[in-house]
Amino acid sequence: MFVYVLDKNGQPLMPTQRFGKVRRLLRDKKAKVVRSCPFTIRLLYEPKTRIVQGIVLGVDAGSKHVGVACAGNNKILYQSQVELRDDIKKKMDRRRVFRRNRRNRKTRYRKCRFLNRGNSIRKDRYCPTIVSKYYGHEREITFCKKILPIKDIVLETGKFDTQLMEK
Repeated sequence: MFVYVLDKNGQPLMPTQRFGKVRRLLRDKKAKVVRSCPFTIRLLYEPKTRIVQGIVLGVDAGSKHVGVACAGNNKILYQSQVELRDDIKKKMDRRRVFRRNRRNRKTRYRKCRFLNRGNSIRKDRYCPTIVSKYYGHEREITFCKKILPIKDIVLETGKFDTQLMEK
């Protein structure tokens, strides 16, 4: 278990396992608690030495789960597993049904409208489920960068043929 440390300006320092020192810093008002999970403190003074080792962030990207681990000095400093949303398509279908009912209820002789939305015919457009999954990955990576001094990022991606899986 680690206590993550930020300097006076909010830049991440190396985490510590010296819980007695952390307790004394909090007692003497030389540090304050920024986040309780994971427990993160911010120093209210400028440290004499600023020694930061290189930490590697490893990301295992997936469609349902994202695995993240930060390693430095042959230790795992942080690890998490994030479950991504999978209800976006269902929510958009439900919203579309309500919208259609509302429009049909209001005017019977309204001219049909379809394919006149800028977003539906735009090039280089990604569907909302892919955008949500991308932001889920990005959010976890930025969170790790906030609490640890990340030097390198290793992104693991897997490519496989889904047709071979159906046999």
